[in-house]
Amino acid sequence: MSVTAANDDVDRALERACDVLRDAQRVLLTSHRRPDGDGTGSMCGLASILRALGKEAVIYSVDPIARRYKWMPLANTTVSEISFDERFDCTIVVDCADASLMGDTLPPPEMCGTLITLDHHASGKPFGDIAVWDPAAAAVGVLVWRIAKHERWPLTAEATVPLYVSLISDTGGFRHANTNAEVLSCGADLIRHGAVPSTIAASLEERPSPGKLRLLGSVLSTLEICCAGKAGILSVTTEMVEGARATWDDIEGMVNWARNVEGVWVGVLLTAAKGGGVRVSMRSRSQTVDVGRVCMALGGGGHPGAGGCHWKGSLEDAKTAVTKALDTAFTRRMTLPMRAVTEPASDA
Repeated sequence: MSVTAANDDVDRALERACDVLRDAQRVLLTSHRRPDGDGTGSMCGLASILRALGKEAVIYSVDPIARRYKWMPLANTTVSEISFDERFDCTIVVDCADASLMGDTLPPPEMCGTLITLDHHASGKPFGDIAVWDPAAAAVGVLVWRIAKHERWPLTAEATVPLYVSLISDTGGFRHANTNAEVLSCGADLIRHGAVPSTIAASLEERPSPGKLRLLGSVLSTLEICCAGKAGILSVTTEMVEGARATWDDIEGMVNWARNVEGVWVGVLLTAAKGGGVRVSMRSRSQTVDVGRVCMALGGGGHPGAGGCHWKGSLEDAKTAVTKALDTAFTRRMTLPMRAVTEPASDA
């Protein structure tokens, strides 16, 4: 399948997914490892809609829901284990660009039933029996909203909250380059059905723990500027997390500190993964560089404005590989015809 999905292909896939969901009574909802705001919000929002229809919807994540999202409706119903004798009519995987990002967490086919994937990563590798894959969708919450509208299923006030979180998580509060007319229409519809933006924003605003602030100080001290000043790299080690008496959840959002440095186009956060290797997170300013493609070259993927991958080597090896990949991306961009290049705009 090409990177740009044809509308009729997306529409046909969505109709097939609706056909399955309409008849399903037991539905399993899951996402990639360490689900973020889009993944968590999409799961909880769709679960609320399905439960209001009298269906059984189970939210499943091997990794705990991040502290920042635990307040959302239904987030506390997430299960981390499924009995081997469980059977579902269908399983829906949200916000997962590649099956490998789930590790070995996806149950076997005899448990899953029909496997449906809802995704919007331009660098995605669609999988499943039915893949609803649309890079034009600003967030997977938009795809859930499309399903509800297609089936004329009511949007519960409960569902509007996590779905709104999905939207603002992947659009940076409607500031990123992927903000389009559809996601704004979706947001307005969610507000009409009960979402209160100010309340949701207040719930997402962090009151950082002392441990997070201590960790942030350590992380900021690792800042390196490379690629002729166009990239900023921050690093996190296990020793830094433990020394600050922080948690791994406290790392979320720190990559933005690297991106927001004056003159920097791409911010990078390198995290020494607990299971070995290095987790790479990238964020770019507006249309400067497609970091999803950069991360895809490193074995991962993502969006133009946000990407990530897992590097199997050391922190220093990861830094070298990332710097080389970004150098290539910057060089390619600067050699484009002038009419195709726009100056970087801040979306901070």
